[in-house]
Amino acid sequence: MNQLEVGFSMHPRWAFGEALPGFLEPLRAAGLRALEFGLHAHEPDWPRSLPLMEECRRLGFVLCFHAPYLAPYTAAGFAGEQREEIQAAYAPMLDVAARFAPAPLVVHGAWSDTRPHDALYADTVAFLEWVLERYPSLVPALENLVPDPRRGKIGTTRAETLRIVEEVGDRRLGLCWDMGHDVKAGRLSAPGVAWLRHVVHVHLHDIDENGTDHYPLLYGRAPYRAWLPTLVQAGFRGIVTLEIKGEQLAHLEFEQVKRMLTASVAEIARLLRESAPLIEEVVK
Repeated sequence: MNQLEVGFSMHPRWAFGEALPGFLEPLRAAGLRALEFGLHAHEPDWPRSLPLMEECRRLGFVLCFHAPYLAPYTAAGFAGEQREEIQAAYAPMLDVAARFAPAPLVVHGAWSDTRPHDALYADTVAFLEWVLERYPSLVPALENLVPDPRRGKIGTTRAETLRIVEEVGDRRLGLCWDMGHDVKAGRLSAPGVAWLRHVVHVHLHDIDENGTDHYPLLYGRAPYRAWLPTLVQAGFRGIVTLEIKGEQLAHLEFEQVKRMLTASVAEIARLLRESAPLIEEVVK
């Protein structure tokens, strides 16, 4: 990407078929230009995902993707004897993303309940190197994650994600800054410039009073009004995806949910428009 765009985490349960334009057009009018799809063949709705991707592209939206990360998917063991098995699991999903390339591809680091941290780190590096080699038209973005005391995960600190990107050393590999994850992890200050300059994709969502994330921008707990201009000033030109989990809003009327989503998209679009002149100042 070479320009600022607003995205949304699309799924067949939001809208499908004849209902799709009625769902997307108000969001487009508010500034939506991109749609992010999760890749997970074990989801019940997966058979509807590919035709939905095709229809969204036909409607003129940019597509981006999130690599599988929920069980049974993990890169744990990729640097060892499980490499071929993991490749066989991931390749059909990443092949889907490649059909719509060039496209960003958000990637989680390896996770495991038992595998040592150093081994998971090596697995993550090896997995990213494989993705970069096999899929030259995809732009992988390593996402920052929230620590989990019950599970080892790679990417729970900014220093670690930056170290991995710099170690791999491929210009196509960047960071996905999940602002909600940072807040959940207690990181409330903006990252340093060295980290920001590697960000190629953003996930943005809010957090309710119980600490549940992936909400629309309702609560003001994610400091995006300060962070997005800071990121733009560091040179970011990419997609800011409003990453929502629909189950958080299942108790509400759908028309109310659509109004919330539209307002959040409009807010992100406004901030990006107002931040755009900062790019010119950086260039000067």
